[in-house]
Amino acid sequence: MHRTIIALALVLVACSSRPPAAPQADTSRPAIDIQYVGVASIKLYAEPAETAPVVGTYGYTETVSILARKGDWVEVRTGQGSGWAHAADLISAEQVEPILKNPSPRLAIVPVAIPNPRARGEIGMEAKVNTDGEVLSVRVVKNTTGLQKLADANAAALQQAKFYPMVQKGQRLSFTYGYEVTY
Repeated sequence: MHRTIIALALVLVACSSRPPAAPQADTSRPAIDIQYVGVASIKLYAEPAETAPVVGTYGYTETVSILARKGDWVEVRTGQGSGWAHAADLISAEQVEPILKNPSPRLAIVPVAIPNPRARGEIGMEAKVNTDGEVLSVRVVKNTTGLQKLADANAAALQQAKFYPMVQKGQRLSFTYGYEVTY
């Protein structure tokens, strides 16, 4: 009988317990500004310091709600609460509008220039770029310099470039980018 009472008590406790609630965003504080991510991506930190744990990320042109400002940092609302980002990485609605209306490839990290004072001509390349702005492959489509090593060096430099993600109607796009170097 004693075991039956204990078993019944355990069943009652198990049935009455609820799973913990998922964390919710702090909607009690109104946003003081709405801005957009103006770099390829931003990290959100638990505190306004790069040594703090990363609590989230946002991508290029995503909307963020600013809750507070502290020096060069802004507190941004997240789905789980908030995090801190560099204010310089954000842009205004006026700045993001032309980007969203007319999406076009924009280099975030420009290819390194390959000097050759004796070379004359052009090297044309096509880069396949993924939705994150990373160059997947480069193909030389024109080389009037006659210097294969120079064309290969320029292709390798373009391979290391980074693009801002191209966003159209809220969707990131992969694309092919034509790049030409003149000597």
